[in-house]
Amino acid sequence: MAYSKRIYIIIGITAVILGGLFLVDPSNAVYAPKCPMKLITGLSCPACGIQRFLHALLHGEPMAALRYNYYLAFSLPYALLFIVEWAMPHGKRRDALARVIEDRCVVWFYIITFFIWMIVRNILGI
Repeated sequence: MAYSKRIYIIIGITAVILGGLFLVDPSNAVYAPKCPMKLITGLSCPACGIQRFLHALLHGEPMAALRYNYYLAFSLPYALLFIVEWAMPHGKRRDALARVIEDRCVVWFYIITFFIWMIVRNILGI
């Protein structure tokens, strides 16, 4: 897929998702997707609160966003790097970025912190 097409796909998908999250408060919307883990077990998964986090952030409330999911402030930049890598044209810079973000130690670090966050947030009721 050509580089410019990737950028347009990313921009389009991002605009639709963020536009919807700006207009609709997922805390009050009955039709907003719910976390299957929370529905089945009653436990919060590490990603619970992502919709509310983004809604608050889009409305200029970073502290409220942080309270919905502390882990996102830590992991969102890492996730965004995968999108940047996907959108970059093939070349040395893309390969260098891929080596860093796909490094085994980095990936295991995020996997481990993901599960630690799940345990901590359920023990503390965050």
